[in-house]
This record gives sequence, structure tokens and C-alpha cells, in this order.
Amino acid sequence: MARSMTGCGEGFADSQGVVCRVEIRSVNHRHFKCTIRTREGFHLLEPRLEAALRERIRRGSLQVSLEVTGTAVPSGRRLDREQLAAYLDDWESFCDTRGLPTPQAIDPLLGLPGVLQDSPPDTAAVEASWPVIQTATTAALDQLDAMRRAEGDALVADLEQACQEIDRLVTVIRQRVPEVVAEHRLRLLERVAKVLESHQASLSENDLIREVALLADRSDISEELVRLESHVEQFRSLLADTAPGRSLDFLAQELGREANTIGSKSVDVTIAHAVVDLKSQIERIREQAANIE
Repeated sequence: MARSMTGCGEGFADSQGVVCRVEIRSVNHRHFKCTIRTREGFHLLEPRLEAALRERIRRGSLQVSLEVTGTAVPSGRRLDREQLAAYLDDWESFCDTRGLPTPQAIDPLLGLPGVLQDSPPDTAAVEASWPVIQTATTAALDQLDAMRRAEGDALVADLEQACQEIDRLVTVIRQRVPEVVAEHRLRLLERVAKVLESHQASLSENDLIREVALLADRSDISEELVRLESHVEQFRSLLADTAPGRSLDFLAQELGREANTIGSKSVDVTIAHAVVDLKSQIERIREQAANIE
């Protein structure tokens, strides 16, 4: 069944003193986009983490937070001497230009960004932590997938209702078309009769038939109605797929194109009102389909 692109999931795992937490948040996006936040030293695992995400998710914008603690992360911190020296130079220059005494203590500078940094873990420790990270990622993906499936079920139900309403409107339009031609024939007869009476002339039946046939040809929407029904049928069948979002987007555009053509060809008020309702349902479909993976 189709799934939504919106959801979140959280997973935990620990093994041999390594503790990992993975959080995944997903929102709508036309393509697959992944942003991973983690501590220094663990960036070398990002390609593997992204590959694991791509196996389960085809479309959406993902925000992934990776936290690792325990034996894989050194507890020591180091002083970035170059960064501290740059801060000191700026501090002394600021005081000199304003005639202020230069402070002798550097304690206030230690809290500035980049002065104190966590010691990065070594490559071997990072590599050894991957099984724990993989387990936590799988748990987060399972939770995310459950949320996306639940919302996807609701979206599919709403889209199915919209498809049913489109079917009903197509039936209304199809039944109205012969009536439009018959009514036009009657109006044409009345107008011609008045003109002929005033001018004491006559009109052959063939001329009348030709005029009615021209109107029927100009306002023929049978092909558009057939394509509409075909697109709706395809739309329904795609809702059973796991990731039909792009195909649904395309079909929604095609439905809108057919509805516009029907509206431009029609000269009947009843059909025009049905087309307005039809476009409303197609817009509803387009907006909901944009939420599906």
C-alpha cells in the first residue's frame, strides 16, 4: 500500500559499552534528500548510513540525528590553540583601539565556539561501532515506516473517495451530452422558424442536420471522458504500490488537462458546473498525491 512521506522514528541500541541513538524525521520532497548530523569522527559512516536509508525510503527529505556515547567516544577534550590565539588577538586589538586595559585571564574565552573540542575517536573505534549504529537505524526506520504506513492508509482512503466522486461526475457529463445536442436542435428549429416566417423562406432538413452535426462535432468530449476514466483506473491501481508518488503526480496533471479540455469544449451550463466540481476533486487528488512516497 502507498505510504506517506511524513513521519518520524527513533531507535536505540547498545553493545559492549557502545550506546547509540538514531532519530529520523521525514517530510515531503520531490526526490530523496538526506541530511545527517553526528559528532566529529563519525562522518566516515555517513555513506553506509545513507545507503541503509535508501534501501527503505525512495522519496522524501530526511533529517537524521546520530548520537554515539560510551567506549567508542573518548572522554577527553583538547584545546585548539590557533583558535584561542585568534580570539586573543582580536580581544587585545579591541582593547588597544579603545584605550581599555587588556584582561589578564582567558577564562571567558574558553566558552567561545571552537576553543575546546572533544577528542575525535580513532577510526578503529568508529568502525567497530557500526553494528550498533545499524541496529539503532533499523529500529528507527521500523518506527518511521509504521507511521508512514498509517498516514498512507488515510491518504489512500481519501484519494479513493475523490476517485469515486470523479467517476460520478464523468457519468453526469456523459449522460448530459446527448441532451445538449437534442436541446440545441430544438432551439435551432425555433430560431430558424421565426426567421423563415419573417422572410417567407424555407430551409431544407439537410441544412438543419448539418448544423446540428457541426455543433456535435465541435463539442464532442467522448475522447476526453474515455481518457479521464482510464486515468482514474490507473490511479486506483497505483495506490496499491509501495512508492507510486511520482506516477500519481503525473496522472493528476493529466486529469487536470482533460478536465480543462472538457470545460473549453462545453457550451452547456450543467456540464460547466460538473467540470468545476471535477476540477475541485482533481486539485484534491493533486495535493494529496504530493504527500505520497
